Amino acid sequence: MNGCMIRTLKSVVRSLSRAALRAAVVGVTTAALSAGAVACTHPKLPTPPVGLADCYEGLPLAEGALNAPRGSYEFHGVKLVNPRVMERLVRSRFPKNPSSVPPVASGTRVCAFAFTGNFAAGQVAFAPAKTSGKAAIVLVTTHEKLLFSFVVAKLPENFARTFTGT
Repeated sequence: MNGCMIRTLKSVVRSLSRAALRAAVVGVTTAALSAGAVACTHPKLPTPPVGLADCYEGLPLAEGALNAPRGSYEFHGVKLVNPRVMERLVRSRFPKNPSSVPPVASGTRVCAFAFTGNFAAGQVAFAPAKTSGKAAIVLVTTHEKLLFSFVVAKLPENFARTFTGT
């Protein structure tokens, strides 16, 4: 009886270790496949610079305002602008049209996106219709609303903070 019992215990231990080994292999395989699937479905996007995270999602809207094929313009960067500063800027550039300053809800910030290219009169949305030039600045709220655009001869200042460099 002792010999039979020892054989039974050995077979139980063997089957337990096989089951444990199978469970471990299945667990590791499942984890590896899950990690691979997540990596494939969620590509790593560039991280926006500190303070510009709210502007990051407005870039497609700003590019769409250009009404130009991709490759015909170059993105130079973005700056966060206080809405009051934005209003003064628009009024100083367009004093004959004070109604062109769009209202901005309190708590909203404005992102100024800078592009260069050849922009014809009427090509850039919300820019004065008769202006053309080699640079465009598109103003978008942090709540993704297109506010205003400028088309100028050249960028008035350096827009060095892009999303792609960090």
